[in-house]
Amino acid sequence: MTRARPPLVAVFLGTDHHRFDRLLRWVADLSTQGRFDFHVQHGSTPLLAGLSGAPLLGPSALADLLDRADAVVTHGGPGSIMDAREHGHLPVVVPRDPHLGEHVDDHQQRFARFVARTGLVVTAYDEEELATRLSLAVLTGRRIQTEHRVSPTLARFEALVEDLVHR
Repeated sequence: MTRARPPLVAVFLGTDHHRFDRLLRWVADLSTQGRFDFHVQHGSTPLLAGLSGAPLLGPSALADLLDRADAVVTHGGPGSIMDAREHGHLPVVVPRDPHLGEHVDDHQQRFARFVARTGLVVTAYDEEELATRLSLAVLTGRRIQTEHRVSPTLARFEALVEDLVHR
């Protein structure tokens, strides 16, 4: 009897020069438990042993990964969130924390709280919460419906981001 492969989780740490070791450690810990198979776009954060990934993904590799993934985890960057949603995912967002040297200020934390209240994302602030969010995403197969690759939800999200950027 062959064991089924664990669900694939795409993880996007972003491309900022600040490292995001905290999220990568959580992913590595969850990977050793064998519950999920992770592919990490790790940017400037060195990839830990046992994880697969790349520093950057081109547009076609990114789209392919998002189409194959059972769930998506991303930092609090609007671009990564929109990419995940465009491919039908309700992303799990782990915002970078400036107090841990992960970014210059708290804009990702504020943005993540804002979009979580709208239901466009779910957030995770520790490893246990991340594991729970991923288990739920995989269990429910929760994918948003997209129409011609641009859903009304995505359009609304883009409008909200645009409004926030121009304030």
